[in-house]
Amino acid sequence: MSRLYWVFFLMCLAGFAGVVLSISQVFGLRPGDGATFFAGLLAGAIVWWQGHLIRQQMQLQAIIELDKEWNSKEMLANRNAAWTDKNEPEKDSIEDALEFLEKVSTFEKHGVISADLIWETFGWYLWRYFYYSSSVIEDLRKEWTPAARDLTLYEDLEGLYRKLLIREVKRRNRKNGNRRPLLTQQDVISELDTTKEKFIRSERRLTS
Repeated sequence: MSRLYWVFFLMCLAGFAGVVLSISQVFGLRPGDGATFFAGLLAGAIVWWQGHLIRQQMQLQAIIELDKEWNSKEMLANRNAAWTDKNEPEKDSIEDALEFLEKVSTFEKHGVISADLIWETFGWYLWRYFYYSSSVIEDLRKEWTPAARDLTLYEDLEGLYRKLLIREVKRRNRKNGNRRPLLTQQDVISELDTTKEKFIRSERRLTS
């Protein structure tokens, strides 16, 4: 978000520079040219900023609606049923949750919601569901297309999982500053393995 503010600020600054250049007649500009340039640039900046705010509002609304669905009574029951008593994915029940997360991933792919916003909201669930059920996803790919494994099934989910994994490493390393050694993707994956049963138990208690 801060980078966008800087872009807006620099656009306004460029417009002001145009006025200064006009007044001093640098590069042969007449006095009125700079004012015209500044007015046009400022108008364009305002339109761009309004468009940005509208897009932010649309993202917020989309996240709110997705959150309602993810935490609805029906979805909580689906998430509870997605795992076995042995804390493993239940192939016949986990598809509802995976389909939802695939939808979230598709929204990100097409620019409806940013990856950063998903990382801060659904990312916690998204990469865990994909990582813990990766073998089930492979089975489903074979089951639905036995002649040739369908790699497009949950393709967006897989892509966003990898993108969020990279973001997790970068964010945490940035937060830790110059701490050594730096966190790696393998470190995060090891954490997922270590906390697997804890996470699945929490999902299975959702309707308790």
